[in-house]
Formats: sequence, C-alpha cells, structure tokens
Amino acid sequence: MKKILAILGMAAVSAMAISASRVGPVSTYGELKANGGKLSGTCPQYQNSAVQVKGMSLFWSSGADSSTVFYSEKAVNAMVKQMNIEVIRFAMGVTKEKFEDQGRGYLSSEQGAILQKGYLKNVVNAAIDNDIYVIIDWHIESANGNTSEAAKFFEYAAKEYGSYNNVIFEVWNEPVGADMGTVASHANTVIAAIRKYSDNLVLVGSPEWSSHPEQCATAGIQDSKKNFGCTLHFYAATHQTDNGGYNDRAAQAMSNGVPVFATEWGTVSADGNGSPNQSASQAWINWMNQNNVSWANWSASAIKEQSAAFQNLAIDNGLTFTNSGNMVKGWMNGANGYKDCGLQNGNGSESSGFSTGVANGAKTDIIDDLEDGDRFAYTGGWWSAFADSDDDTDGRGKTSITNGKWENDFGKQVYDVLMPSSGGKNTSKYMVGIEGIKLSQGQYKYAPYVAIGLNLKRDTTEIDLSACKSISYKFKGASHNFRVETSLVRNWNFHHVNKDGSAEWKEVELTWDQFTQESWGDDAQHFSLDKGMNKVQRFAWEVKGALDVPDEANQPKYNYLYVDDVRCNGVSVTAISDNNGGNDNPTSSSSSAKSSSSKGGKSSSSGIAPASSSSIYVPPVSSSVVVAELVIIDDVEDGDEVAATTGTWYAYTDKEPGGQSSITNVYDPALPGYVVNLSATVDPTNGTAGFVGLQGIVWNQADYEEAPFVALGLNLMADTSLGANLSGCNALSYRYKGAQHVIKVQDGSVTDYAYHQLKMDSSSVWTEAIVPFEKLEQPSWTKDPKDMNFASVKKIAWEVVGYKNFDMQPAIPFLYVDDLKCVNATVGIKSIARASAQGLKLAAQGSSLNISIAKSGVVKVQVFDMTGHAVKSVSENMQAGAHAVSLENLTAGSYIVRVQAGSAVKSARITIK
Repeated sequence: MKKILAILGMAAVSAMAISASRVGPVSTYGELKANGGKLSGTCPQYQNSAVQVKGMSLFWSSGADSSTVFYSEKAVNAMVKQMNIEVIRFAMGVTKEKFEDQGRGYLSSEQGAILQKGYLKNVVNAAIDNDIYVIIDWHIESANGNTSEAAKFFEYAAKEYGSYNNVIFEVWNEPVGADMGTVASHANTVIAAIRKYSDNLVLVGSPEWSSHPEQCATAGIQDSKKNFGCTLHFYAATHQTDNGGYNDRAAQAMSNGVPVFATEWGTVSADGNGSPNQSASQAWINWMNQNNVSWANWSASAIKEQSAAFQNLAIDNGLTFTNSGNMVKGWMNGANGYKDCGLQNGNGSESSGFSTGVANGAKTDIIDDLEDGDRFAYTGGWWSAFADSDDDTDGRGKTSITNGKWENDFGKQVYDVLMPSSGGKNTSKYMVGIEGIKLSQGQYKYAPYVAIGLNLKRDTTEIDLSACKSISYKFKGASHNFRVETSLVRNWNFHHVNKDGSAEWKEVELTWDQFTQESWGDDAQHFSLDKGMNKVQRFAWEVKGALDVPDEANQPKYNYLYVDDVRCNGVSVTAISDNNGGNDNPTSSSSSAKSSSSKGGKSSSSGIAPASSSSIYVPPVSSSVVVAELVIIDDVEDGDEVAATTGTWYAYTDKEPGGQSSITNVYDPALPGYVVNLSATVDPTNGTAGFVGLQGIVWNQADYEEAPFVALGLNLMADTSLGANLSGCNALSYRYKGAQHVIKVQDGSVTDYAYHQLKMDSSSVWTEAIVPFEKLEQPSWTKDPKDMNFASVKKIAWEVVGYKNFDMQPAIPFLYVDDLKCVNATVGIKSIARASAQGLKLAAQGSSLNISIAKSGVVKVQVFDMTGHAVKSVSENMQAGAHAVSLENLTAGSYIVRVQAGSAVKSARITIK
C-alpha cells in the first residue's frame, strides 16, 4: 500500500500503483523507524513500542533456478501463507563474484541489470500485495562496495518504491576486507541518494561479513532522516550466543541507540552446510525475541546447502520444507491479529469491470475481449492452445487438456479455447480458457507445459506494439507465465512474468521492465522487452511444471485457466469485429467446427495492417519408419553376459556417490557384479530364450545430491579402452519392457557425465524402440558440448532415474532389454496437399531446401515452426529445373514447409540439424 503522506517534493513513483490484497504487518505497524536502540512503527499504537518482524532472505538472485524460482509472486505468496513471513529479503546479486560463468549480476552486463530489475519489481510488488516488508539488499561480498553504482541503483529503487511503507534498504550486504570507515563512506553516499525520494529505514553492514554492528553504530553514519540501523549476520552452529559473542556486539550497538536487524542468519555452519543446530538456533531465537531484534533467515531457496529452507522447485501446490525450513517456520510470529491502523490507502483495488464488446471499426486499446463470440482478436489474429505433447522435436510430452479442436482459417487443427464466461464476477459473454489440465513430462526433455496462445496477426507475422506502455488482462485459475513472444527471440526463451494462481477473477497489469528471460546459457542475447515491442508475434499464458518432477507433484493447484479482456495501454487499434460471426455455440467445438468470420478490416492507427484474404494451409504429415538391420550387438540368446561385440552386460547403482538405491538381481562375486542375464521364465511374454534386465528397483537418494538411479550397462568391447565402430548405422534399436528410462551412449569424450542421451517412456508390454543417432543429445546443463563419435562407442547404459528430493518409487519396478541392434532407420515422409503436387519435388539437405519444378513461374516457399509460427517466407520467379532455398537462419529443429508453384502445392515436415 502507498503512504497517504509522501515526502514533500518527491517525484511520483511508478505509474502502476500497487495496493495490498490483505491486512498484514505493514498495515498494522506502518513504516519501520529507528527509535533509540529498537525499531518502532508509524501506526499510533506502535510509535513508541518495539516492533519485531520475522521472515526469510532469498538466495543470490544471480544464481541458478534453485534460487531464482523463488524470486516470484508465487513463491512470496506461498511463504506468506505457509510460513507467515512478515519480511522478505531481495538479495540482489551485484557482480560475478559468486557465479562467474553466469553473468547475471546487476553490474555483470546490460542483460544482468535488466534481469535484476525484473526480479526486483516482481518481488517488491508481491511483498506490497501481501502487506509484508521487503528488504532491497545490495548483495555483495567484497572490499569494494561499488559505491557510485550502488547510489544510482538505490536512487532508482527509492524513486520506484520509496513511498511504500513496505520497503527497507540494505546498502552493503557483507563488507569483506573493508574497514568501517570505508563502509560508512559508502553508506553516507548511498543514503543521500535514497533520501532524494524516501525517508524509509536504511540498514548498514559492517566488517567481517557484517558481524560488527557495534562498529557500525559509532561510525558516524550521516542520515538526514535519522532512520538507519545496523545489520547482524550469523550462523548458529558456528557463532554461539555467549559472553563476547556476536550477540554482545549487537547489544552494544543497541545500547548506543542504534537498532539491529539480523538480515541474514542460518541454522547451520557459516559455510551453509552441516546439519541444522536446533539448540544453538533456539538460543539465538530466544535472544532475538528478548531484545526485539527483527530477522530474516538464510535462505529461501532449494540450493544444495543444508541452510536451504525448501526441498525442491515444485511449488505450485505448496512448499516442501527441509529440516532447517521446518525449524524456521516454527519460529515465525504466525497469525498475529493484524489490524489496519488506517495510515495507508485501502486494502486492494477493485477490478475495472469486464468489457462488453467493441464495435467493428471502433478505436480501442483492447486486443480482445472475446465479446464478438469468435476465435479472432480485434487485431486480426487468432486464439488457440498448444502443449508439450503437440510435437516431438525435443521428445514428446504427455500433457493434456479436455478442450475440443477446431479447424482454423489455415486448415490447421488446433485446440478450441473460446467458451462462455465462467459467471460470478465475470459479467461478459465469452472468454478463452483451457480446462482439465494434466501436466506430464513424458519423453519431453524440458519442463512440461500447456499454454493459451494469441497470434496477434492472422498470418502470425509481426505487429508493432511499441506504443504499448503496459498490458493488462483478467484471469482465473492456474499459476502461469504470461509471455510476450517477439521475432527477435529465436530459441523460445521468451520474455515472461510469473503470476500466481487465483480461485477468483483477478486483474493483472504489467510493465515491460517486469519481464525476464530464463538463464539457458544465452544471457548475452537477452534484451529489455521494450526493445522488441515493435516485433511482437504472440501473447501466451503458459501453465508450466517443474523439470524432472513426479507427475503427481507437478499438477497445478487449479486445473484450468481462463483469460479475458486483454488490453495494451497506449495502443489504438481499429477493431476488426463481427458480432454475427464465429461459432454460435462455442462450447460444442469439434474437429469439424470452423469459424464463419473472415475478420477482414481496416488498418489501425498503431500500424496494424488488415489481414490478408489468402489462407495458409499447413497439412498434417504422416511418416513411416523403415529399419534395415546392420549389426546385432546382442540378442541375449546365448545365456551369458557377453555381447556379440565382445563387451559385457552389468548393472550399477548410485551407491558410489552416496545413494542407497538397490535392485534384487543376484550379486555374483565371481563376476564380480550383479547377474543381469535373465531366463525366459522370468517373463515368458517375451517369447525368446533370454534377455537382460534390472529387477526389484528401489530408489533411495540418501546422501546423493542428485536424483537416485539404478542402471543397466553394456561395455561394447572387452577392452574397455576401445570403442566399437557404429558409424555405419544411423540408429540403435532394442526391445524393452518396464520402467521409464534414459538411454545413454558414451564415446569417452565426455568427462562431466553429460552423456548423449534420449528419454524413453515406460511400457507394460514388450516394445521396440528406435533411437536415431540425431536424437541423442547432451543435457541442457552441459558446459562442454561434444560431438558424438559413433566410430568409437564404448558404452551404452539404460538408467532408471528417480526424482531428486522426492520419496518416490518407480511405477514399474523393473526394466528388461532384448535384441540390441545397430540399424539404419529411414523415415519416409508423406505429404498431404490441397492441390496436385504433380511436377513439384522438394527435399531438405543440410541447411538448404531443394526444389524441383516442371514449369517456370512464381514459386512461394513458406516455413512454419511446430507451433504454427511462420518463420520464413520467400516468393521468387524460378525457371523450370532444380533450385535451392537457404535455411541457414533457422535454428535446429523440426519445421513444416509448404511450396506452391502455380496450382501445384506440396508440404512436408523437415528436420534441420
């Protein structure tokens, strides 16, 4: 909530006002003020009383997703609901000191600054919405505080948020190697910058990792508002409460009239590890309670440290706590009987109401309110939905929704998302939505997802929305990433903001500086979204799970998502509308339903062109696989562990790196090792004399830091220093029955366990698997990518992998493998065209599309990605004969190409490596 009385002469804060949706500690206490050696509030009841608030500190914002997932509205909401936190600390990574290979710090790069400002807005906005305090922390550990840059940042932060009682400024996390004079000089410069816009509490660190608040209190900190305190950092297992300890230093600071705030403390050792020390932590809690010292525990993350409060990243259905997290949760204030003291603006803002439609040709800032009852936006584009199960470029997922299908104007079958409004607060006639959401990763190598998409133009090309200053929409249902997709992003790493789920209709307004991109190793290509708003192709509302998480733990809290009233503030669109068009009964959509609205219209004042009258047809493609056997590596009919290539079969588990996963296969000391050759009597349905396999699989992560596993392995050669030459084939084939697994192929060049691999789904019956070599890829986390050397394959493994930090067991506790072969697999493409393809031939070779035409004339080539985007379009006058069209600018993956030469039309699916 905003203060009613701002400091005289202060500039306005961000144009987008934020208010709280509940009454919490900020409404109860008001702005925190230094009052002698304690903190007080500005609410009448607390102006002279000590106030203590308790909460969590986030881990470095420049870290990996095990920390940055919690820099979201969803995570802050969950901590408020499940832990009753009263303060959240935004630990903004400033430089590359901790994560040198990331470059995600605020001063690391232009992209880092964009990312951190996005995190800042999302965390601070979530804190204000929840009516809790938020510490904006210049999180750096060094002798150099980067003072001039810090002053600029805090001036920006104070201008944006300094009039909110929620905000506290921490100007230097941990000075390491700097004396108190240096710290005080830094603080004085930064405080002066903050005071241009805010009188809020400022916290100052001290030497030796902010362990000397007594030095801070007497350092001569200059603050025109006399509203500063000193920080105390400690780790209970290392820093005990005793005579002469850190607690005595803090007491000395408070006796000198300066309050102390423990902005970072842990239950463990100072290195972040060791088991949480219950008794030492309790002693500190008792001391802080007795002395009204506010605190933030380190850390609200799922990192690989015992100090982390959470077990994993699957937080949509709530947080799962570590031992440390459970301890800390028990020390929060809990439901404190909060009561609004009346010093701030109201509790929450009402929705602006639902749109009731826009007349055809009228000027509007509404992209679509769905009130014309068809599946097209006022900009001419169209609505649909898509999921990880719609394409197998990166392995086919199994996510599903219950929506029906319709045939759009391009002849393409897509999910139908138009439906009547859900009623209640939604007073409009129609909305878009997806229902019956069931996330399931399957063979997809990334996190499972399903999304509502709005192509803003009819042909999926770019639209200029540079005049748009913010976007708003109303939604009800699942937590989601709202994405703005621009043509400048070619690897699907689109700008997005995460919004937490809601059981009631909620209005969202977003500014472009809230949007971030994921850290996929492409940070150098990241850019601020405002630079791409003239090249927007699509909006999307993505319901996304976590990577490599059990399906039952990955489901959204709400299995539906409804969206309505999408607006772009600042854009003037000439609405393309036809209230009589569309499907009269959108709930009865089917595969044969087709909108009757052609959606022609005028161009808009924002440069939005009318849709073309021509249609694009992307036909379905069917394929067949022809397999030619070349080498039988082992058919396991001879009853031993030796393959035809002279290598041997064996099994292994995660025992060596600290796990305790197990199998029930017999262990034979004579081998030595597990017996994996199994007779036909184990499973007669196979119909052969024998096979290899794992039995009685039990996952137990124990002390292993990664996901538990057991594995079946095959060394290709008896001499394991040598590799078998499989370069004459292009695929492996084998039959299997049992658990989901990852097949990994090793040639000896990979030294960081990032082996070339492919995920295979479970099967309760014997199934033949074809593994094309082109599908074998290293995992996304690899830092040293290698090309696979198929002329020297040393090992093949089938790993049955569990779930990190989940106590789960495989649904099928065995894996059997038989008839391993090296083969040539040829995929034959059958294209289905609207017109005769006589006299027209096409084939993809390398980075070129080869076209052969029988007659001279204009040839139109269109290339679409697997979600329907047009990514390339070429029209040329070609002479009869062969021609090559370059595809060099396209990233690796699968595409649909459509070629039209006169009346001949041909389409096919191609793969670019």
